[in-house]
Amino acid sequence: MSLNNVLSNEFRTLTEETLEQVWHWRNLPHIRVNMHNEKPISWHEHTSWFERLQQDPSKQYYVLWQNRRPVGALNFSYVSESCLEWGCFLGEQDVWPGTGLLIEIAALDYASRISGITTLKAEVLSFNINVLKMHRFFEYTEKKPRLNSGIRNGNAFDVINFEFKTQDWRNKRETILAKLPKQIREAAEHITFYY
Repeated sequence: MSLNNVLSNEFRTLTEETLEQVWHWRNLPHIRVNMHNEKPISWHEHTSWFERLQQDPSKQYYVLWQNRRPVGALNFSYVSESCLEWGCFLGEQDVWPGTGLLIEIAALDYASRISGITTLKAEVLSFNINVLKMHRFFEYTEKKPRLNSGIRNGNAFDVINFEFKTQDWRNKRETILAKLPKQIREAAEHITFYY
C-alpha cells in the first residue's frame, strides 16, 4: 500500500476545538525555548490572543492534522501586501518521519499560491540549528541577521532572517523536492489547506 493511502496532512484553521491543545503545545519547554517569547503563556493570555486573531485578517493560523490527529501548528502574518512571514512548531513527537519537511513545503506552497505574494519570510533564533539547516536545505536566501537579539541560558543569540521569492519556489520546487526521499515527495503532493 502506498503511504499516500494512509497518510493525510490537513491544515485546518485554528478553532476553539483545538485552542487548548495549541496552548498546551506552546507552553512545552522544547517549543518555548525556540520562540521570541520563551515565557509560559497563561490561559487568559492565550484566549485573548485567539480573540484578537479572529479579528485580524493579516494573520492566519492553522493546525496540522495528521491522519485526523492534531500534531502541530503553522501560522502566517502579512508583513506587507506582497510579503508573508511564517512560523510553525510540532506539538507532538510521535509523528510521521519527515513531518517537519512537509510543513516547510506546505508553507512555501501556500505562499506561492496567494495572488500578489512575492516573498515568504522566516526568522530563526541562531541556536535553533535544525530549522536553520532545513531552511538552508530548501535554498532560502539568508538576509542580514539581527545581532545580539537576546540572551538564553546566559548566551547571546542572533535572529537569522530568511526569505524565499515565490516565483523562485515555483521554478525550483521540483528540483528541491527531488533531493528528498520518495515517501516525502509523494506525501507533499497530498497536503491540503482548509480555510
